[in-house]
Amino acid sequence: MAFTEDIDTFFADFKDTVVYNSTTYEGILDQPDEMIADGLVVTTDYQLTARTSDLGSLVFDATVTVNSVNYKVRNVKKIDDGTLCVVFLMKV
Repeated sequence: MAFTEDIDTFFADFKDTVVYNSTTYEGILDQPDEMIADGLVVTTDYQLTARTSDLGSLVFDATVTVNSVNYKVRNVKKIDDGTLCVVFLMKV
């Protein structure tokens, strides 16, 4: 028996509002801190998990708004079976 996932359930409780080209999408924004330069600098690595069908075709330097804050796209990577993607962002 094949397992059918319900992506809507994934976003039900923890979704953030994402706006791109005047269209609203759902995603989950993570903001983990990362140590760089041999531990001398702490930086924040903004990552947005979203449906690949919604935001998987974003290109470098595109502007998206997450919870009313603007970000620029650095990279997009599909994860797991490709249904979801991670959009790596830089705060503007």
